[in-house]
Amino acid sequence: MTDRGQLVWNGPISNATNFRATTYKGSPILTFWSGVSTEGGNIGHGYGNITFLDDSYRNILTVCPQLGLSIPGGNKFPCEADFHESFVTDRNTLLISAYNATPADLSVISGPKDGWIFDCLVYEVDPETQAILFQWSAIEHVPISQTKYPLGGSGNKTVPFDYFHINSITTVGDSYLVNARHTWSTYLVSAEGDIQWTLQGETGGDFGPLPDEGRFRWQHYARLHNVTEDYFSISYFNNFASAPDNGSRPSNGLELQLSLPPSKSNSPRIIRYLSDPLEVIYADSQGSTQFLANGDVFLDYGQIPVMKEYGAANSLGGAAKWTARFGQDNQVQSYRGFKQEWRATPTYPPNLVLRKDHGPSGCAIGYVSWNGATSVSAWEIWETGGHGNLEKAGRVGFRGFETKFGVKGSCAQAVALAGEKVIGKSNLACVS
Repeated sequence: MTDRGQLVWNGPISNATNFRATTYKGSPILTFWSGVSTEGGNIGHGYGNITFLDDSYRNILTVCPQLGLSIPGGNKFPCEADFHESFVTDRNTLLISAYNATPADLSVISGPKDGWIFDCLVYEVDPETQAILFQWSAIEHVPISQTKYPLGGSGNKTVPFDYFHINSITTVGDSYLVNARHTWSTYLVSAEGDIQWTLQGETGGDFGPLPDEGRFRWQHYARLHNVTEDYFSISYFNNFASAPDNGSRPSNGLELQLSLPPSKSNSPRIIRYLSDPLEVIYADSQGSTQFLANGDVFLDYGQIPVMKEYGAANSLGGAAKWTARFGQDNQVQSYRGFKQEWRATPTYPPNLVLRKDHGPSGCAIGYVSWNGATSVSAWEIWETGGHGNLEKAGRVGFRGFETKFGVKGSCAQAVALAGEKVIGKSNLACVS
């Protein structure tokens, strides 16, 4: 949608998430995950595929990883990518997450010795061949004792314990940035799979103690910025909200600056702490923080159906410059949200419908839309004349996703214009 709330494109009706614009092999594309989101003992995970659409909305790739996962209940799914990450890298590969039910000793957290966990897996795959180029396992590198998540009634084969909960992966040069919600930690992982450093939301991990408002919990969407040999910054959507913490601190957009090499004597510094005092939000799950080219910061509040844009000069919690709500709490949510440029011309034609106008004019009313088109500036209207031939009747300006206009003839066609260039023609529609 536009920043004025106008619909631009309505995609396939499916269980889909993690929708964004990006580039692949130098061309603009849209990607999204679709599949099965699980419930019950396997709640909060997914098994599905990733779709690549070009700028005409043509499906150019469907990535369907078959990873041989162990899934509670012996369930099988044709594609096994989890919905938490599907990141197209600058080397034209795809990073995905996956959850694998695995036996584990949970006695260190007062659980059963013969318990079960979800091992979180990172894969880098070739989108076209689906060959696995890199694989990383959380349990091989991060002990269960690092979890901050309560065991509760989980930890068995039916309900494995989600001790790590991976929710974002990106590349940093040849390394990988891996974020874990349930350990309150972010890890830089080398190309060989070794952890190079850990940033932990309470202690600082391999870095110095965090300032109070720099602490993070249950965080999402970790991203590095301005990386040099001496320092870098890292941003989060800092949920700081789960059953034990909700109400203690609003969810916020957080950016920290850290020195390199990691040292416990150098404390991270807060660069941005973004929380709108006019609308305090506590988002238990999901969310993203995106840095825009103009210096603004765009926050999606995940579980809460709100998006906000904060001005470039706003670094320590002033009111947002733009806010949108797209549903009611507990009824609508968006895993992540982005503000991005997108230009597209669909291969399919515009759609025109005519309806009788029961008013005194006796004219018909036309409704034309072109799902996904971004370049339409006006519609040229053609109507059937006295001899039944189409004749140009006039022009109407583009009025959003659906443009309404009057029709004197019994049939009409709408021609999409970008300036004076014809870019599409609708179906011929007639009043029934």
